[in-house]
Amino acid sequence: MKNIDQKDLELQCLSEISEALVAPDLEDSLNKVLIILADKLQMIRGTITLINENAELTIQVAQGLTEEEKSRGRYKVGEGITGKVVESGEPMVIPSIAEDSQFLDRTKARNKISKKDISFVCVPIKFGSRVLGALSVDKQFSKVESFDSDLRLLTIISSMIAQAIRMGELVRVQEEKLKSENVQLKQELKEKYNITNIIGNSSKMHEVYAQINQVAQSNATVLIRGESGTGKELVAHAVHYNSLRADKPFVKVNLSALPETLIESELFGHVKGAFTDAHEAKIGRFEKANGGTIFLDEIGEL
Repeated sequence: MKNIDQKDLELQCLSEISEALVAPDLEDSLNKVLIILADKLQMIRGTITLINENAELTIQVAQGLTEEEKSRGRYKVGEGITGKVVESGEPMVIPSIAEDSQFLDRTKARNKISKKDISFVCVPIKFGSRVLGALSVDKQFSKVESFDSDLRLLTIISSMIAQAIRMGELVRVQEEKLKSENVQLKQELKEKYNITNIIGNSSKMHEVYAQINQVAQSNATVLIRGESGTGKELVAHAVHYNSLRADKPFVKVNLSALPETLIESELFGHVKGAFTDAHEAKIGRFEKANGGTIFLDEIGEL
């Protein structure tokens, strides 16, 4: 039976792992989990193996393995100890890997050490009934040691890992959705501000259309003049969305709405502490429009 100090160590381990798993970089978080297991509980050569899109098990992160050894760690579901754990969704313990033919050691990471001195513990990484992969560690073999506590602890940790992986999946799905929506929105804007949508068929309007086509293909600064309501902003959009900059930002600035004291800061930004109220750095509109188009509306007000 483990003493209170060991239990305190396990609680400390769980606390550190929970902190590690909130980091945005999932792979970095999983690496930290394996390092904590090695440092705190002497569970060495920790490996997190996940099912890829081809329904094959590959090593996502590993502690104490070279990149070459990691690349060799590929299994089919049901193959080897790790494959059996993923297939069954149940943990497995191999007290001495030297005495068990199921242990494949495909990574060859233990070739230079005595396998009879190594125990192997592997638990499934499950989110509900869905098995995502497996968490496995090596331990120093001991005839008198029970693995119940190790299984209980690793099962808790694998559940935490499953939550982090699932959260990462949801974030990726959301990012892909936002990217898709962004592409669709840009296409809709391009169609909306197509030159053909501008009303007018007179010779003067045809000259305007020709000028839009001409300047859209260049990086020239364009001055659009006309009375209020004649469609200056519509022309500005048409120039942008028919140019090579169409996928970059279109930033509109209504200069008449900006107080004189804020114009410089709004257009060009400022660094923290540049003046009394500059409590943090601010990106200017020109920098926001980098690579795209900035439309200075009511420029005559300057």
